[in-house]
Amino acid sequence: MKRLGPWLTLAAVAVLGIALVVINMSKDSEPAAQNANTGVTTTSAAAAPPTTAPQTTAPPTTAAPAKFPAKADYVGAIAQQTGGAITVSITVQGDKATAYACDGKSIESWLQGSAIDGVLQLTGKNGAKLDGRLDGTAVRGTLYLGDKKWDFTAPPVQAPAGLYVYSEAGTRQSWIVDSNGGVTGVQRAPDGSTSPAPGLAPDGTAIVNGKKITANKVSGGDSVG
Repeated sequence: MKRLGPWLTLAAVAVLGIALVVINMSKDSEPAAQNANTGVTTTSAAAAPPTTAPQTTAPPTTAAPAKFPAKADYVGAIAQQTGGAITVSITVQGDKATAYACDGKSIESWLQGSAIDGVLQLTGKNGAKLDGRLDGTAVRGTLYLGDKKWDFTAPPVQAPAGLYVYSEAGTRQSWIVDSNGGVTGVQRAPDGSTSPAPGLAPDGTAIVNGKKITANKVSGGDSVG
């Protein structure tokens, strides 16, 4: 009888080897499947960023420039370090304005010009100039006389306050009446010399050269000086 021991041993070894190969192949293929599955779940398309409608910005609005009333009067005072105050009167009518500045003694100047979109640009003799702007209800600006200049504020006033003038035989009297009834005026003679003007009564009358006269109320369109 032939001995089968060695053959059985070889057969058992072969079966065991085949089993080990199958087990190893199973282990190697399992991660691959997992990787394949992972690839499917992790390679999905990235979500598109949310779209935002373009922002539209409204153009900035520009405030309309302040405008002078059709007719108005303004009076203000400029304090000086010496020599007392200078009083400024501005009268506006339509797009024209007339101004007068005096100290009630010897300084005086008449100025005329435009009053457009709340801005005053007035000029007078000997380089006099007044620049102003409507600020709320008052006029704020700068008065230039010779080599001097002063900032001023002139609130609105109501009649009988305002600017008055009377001329006769080459002599001119000019008065400013403020909101409290105070009067500042200068008289200019034909030779150009100046002196305090006669007093002006609340009714607009004065005594000039021994007779009673009625002063004329000045409006923005009047040319004086």
